[in-house]
Amino acid sequence: MLQREIRMSEPTLTYLANWIANFKYEDIPSKSLRAARLQVLDMIAAVYASSRLEEAQAVERGALASTGEHGRATLLSTGKKTNPVDAAAINAAYSMAQDFDDIIWMGHTGHSSVFASLAVAEHEEANTREFLTAVVVANEVAGRLGASCFLGPLNGQMITHIHLIGAAAATAKLLKLDTEQTTHALAISLSQPVFALQPAFMAPSSKLLSAATPTRIGIQAAYFAREGITGEPTLLEDSRGFWNTFAFIPLPDMMKDLGEFWAIQTLSMKTYPGCHYFQTACTAIKMIREKRKDFELNEIVSVQIATTKFGIEVNRFGAEYSSRSDEITAVNVNFDLATTAAILLHAGKLTSHEVDSVWLSTHAEVIQKIRKKIMVTHDPALTLMVLKSGKALPTGRKALGKLTLSNLLKLRARYSKDYHSSLFSLKELGKWLQVGAHELFQKSALLAKGDFTLNSAIPLYFPNRVTIQFGDGTKETVQVDLPVGAFCSPLVESAIREKFLREAGHHLPPEMAAIAFESGLELESLSLSRFLAMLERTG
Repeated sequence: MLQREIRMSEPTLTYLANWIANFKYEDIPSKSLRAARLQVLDMIAAVYASSRLEEAQAVERGALASTGEHGRATLLSTGKKTNPVDAAAINAAYSMAQDFDDIIWMGHTGHSSVFASLAVAEHEEANTREFLTAVVVANEVAGRLGASCFLGPLNGQMITHIHLIGAAAATAKLLKLDTEQTTHALAISLSQPVFALQPAFMAPSSKLLSAATPTRIGIQAAYFAREGITGEPTLLEDSRGFWNTFAFIPLPDMMKDLGEFWAIQTLSMKTYPGCHYFQTACTAIKMIREKRKDFELNEIVSVQIATTKFGIEVNRFGAEYSSRSDEITAVNVNFDLATTAAILLHAGKLTSHEVDSVWLSTHAEVIQKIRKKIMVTHDPALTLMVLKSGKALPTGRKALGKLTLSNLLKLRARYSKDYHSSLFSLKELGKWLQVGAHELFQKSALLAKGDFTLNSAIPLYFPNRVTIQFGDGTKETVQVDLPVGAFCSPLVESAIREKFLREAGHHLPPEMAAIAFESGLELESLSLSRFLAMLERTG
């Protein structure tokens, strides 16, 4: 296994580049390969889920109108061929449209790690082993960059700069660039980094370009480096560089342990369209519905959803922007937990169909009626479970272990200024103290549940607790800690199979969709062209 210590004199980008350039398919653990295959299938399903949306089709038309359609790379929504830059960007826009993607520690890397790798692999006529190697490389590098900026002005899907370096890393690997060229590719990709603005993300269709734009820049950066264009290797560390802008407190230790800790094994794939922080709330509602199959919506008196700090902040932003319009849109579903829950309670399911604008418009009145009964609150104990997951990761433990009280006070001030939010409020102080005191007396407090040994599938907990009060005085409470689509979940393969077959059904006969999924689980046994031929649209 490739291992290399970071020397003080060695820029982080050079460390990353050396690993990328020397990394081989044979270096990938079997669990990381399985995660990569599942991620590929999951992201293809996300594209299929959005293929009927006018907004996504508009991105495709706009991109091709400006650059032309010639090339070998596939647009998954239509089967058309185009150049690799546009193919990756358009596929990424489709996968972004319904927030039906996946995450790793830390970031929604799949948009660039899968689609930059796929487009360039097709263009360069690479095989499936080379393709999967690029997918793994992109996830490991992009996830680490996102983690290094975890304590910063951007979070979640809005950490769009990870697609710059992810796409550059994947492309550099497929172009077989050496360490020096790869260093320049990474540096060029970050030389004019993107900074997502919340108004452009939380409501309008410009959100679809959030991963598409940096992905195209990252791909081009590697091709520029191959032709001799240079970048600055110290771009991350420089006092006027990347970390100074994108992190309130940089966590450079998050960039370490390549070849030891595998970020891709933290993969968690969504089984419901919408924010990843809401997935376990959806599962909890589904479990209550299955237990109380005979209840009517008018029997519900109230719904209490306890969520994490991450969930409550996303919900706050989502509710703020959705309140500017009476119309229920996909964004309301994606980022407003009360709306998400209302749809699931009403429809009994939440798929790409229930995020369709026509369906939402038709059912808007009843959704709004249910939504008024739902209250979303923060429970610090749930947030602590997320933090323990991060601290249990090797890189996370090193980085977070260096935070001081002074750091936390600085963070509180910056979050108040940039987010108009409180990192920890006086109102919640009692709950935090209660949770903290309890943890002090538990020797296992540093670790959440699960096996966190190196090279094991690693659970990232994003818990939610749902309590439904009924008119007859009874209530049902269910807490779900781990998303069903988490790579470490025993149900993950069946969950992603169900998602893939359902969404691929818009394009393929059921038997062909099933064959494509099973082939994706053994991707290296096929040529890339053969696999993509199985996905060609038939109607």
